[in-house]
Amino acid sequence: MIAVTHDLGVIRLLASRTIVMKNGRVIETGLTDQILEDPQHAYTQQLVASAL
Repeated sequence: MIAVTHDLGVIRLLASRTIVMKNGRVIETGLTDQILEDPQHAYTQQLVASAL
């Protein structure tokens, strides 16, 4: 299944792996828990911070 959303709570519940895209390009990929707990890319960090 592919889920396209900005709702990180939904992603945490549904996905074991996550791909973060910006402007149609993959910028970060990995295990969902790792990405949400320790985002490496600045855009992913902003997404996670906005969900708090």
